[in-house]
Amino acid sequence: MKPLFSKFILGLLFFLSSISLAQSNPQEIRQDIDVSLPVRNSEVSINKGDYTFYITKVRSNATYDYKVIKERVAIEPIDTPDGFGVLRNGEIFMGKYSLNKGEQLQINITETHTVKDPKDATKTITTITNFEYIYTTGRRGEWRTTFGFNFIHKINQDTYFSSDNGNSTYTITEARNRDKFDYHPTLMFTWLGNKTYGKNDNWQFGWSGGIGYDLEESLSIFLGKSVIYNENITLTFGLAFHNQQRLSSQYSEGNIINEDLNFDQLHTEYIRLNPFISLSFRLDRNPFGG
Repeated sequence: MKPLFSKFILGLLFFLSSISLAQSNPQEIRQDIDVSLPVRNSEVSINKGDYTFYITKVRSNATYDYKVIKERVAIEPIDTPDGFGVLRNGEIFMGKYSLNKGEQLQINITETHTVKDPKDATKTITTITNFEYIYTTGRRGEWRTTFGFNFIHKINQDTYFSSDNGNSTYTITEARNRDKFDYHPTLMFTWLGNKTYGKNDNWQFGWSGGIGYDLEESLSIFLGKSVIYNENITLTFGLAFHNQQRLSSQYSEGNIINEDLNFDQLHTEYIRLNPFISLSFRLDRNPFGG
């Protein structure tokens, strides 16, 4: 069984991920384009989500053609079919489109309005009006760089020493005092989407990765879920790949040996996956210069 601390880290990581996914689910939003207004061109900033577009305040004696372009992928133009009438509430359903961060929707509408010439009843006057609306969700987010300390909880940290038997022999014995944590100065990189979570902008969530150094010529790699407070303080929970010591394969606990072996002779390094917790702070510039 894993220690309680490890279960807590893994459970918290899952909980934070579920909150992030729940908060990021797109909402269905109605978006109206009122063609009775004098506005012909407009760029509108919107949040990501599922949007249902309608042309509203349409004229009963006019026809409307439109096309929609999402990013660089063109949606085939849809012409108003013959006999297509205005809906009872004076609007035309254009379609439903999903927009994520970093995407843009361009809508072009052509209104063709034909009336009789007041000076000559045998003639008509046709007026063509073009509308262009751009809906943009803005950039998807940004990378944040933070620097701090990561605390790795070492599971199954087994260390050994050679116990003197008093007759020029030694017994390989498991140590009682074990280091449960490794401490790594770490440079962390967090992807932070534009959408913030919670009731205010003080709290945000993001995925983080980083590289740490334990001051003993050993590098570690970290990946986890981060909670960011007020754009500066970052608390991260996740898993770390790092070097850990174990008894060399040629020895077993309780073996009798004829020489007093030191720690390095008894142990070998291997890469292990362990949970970690990190506290770091936002950097406005590269701490290593440049």
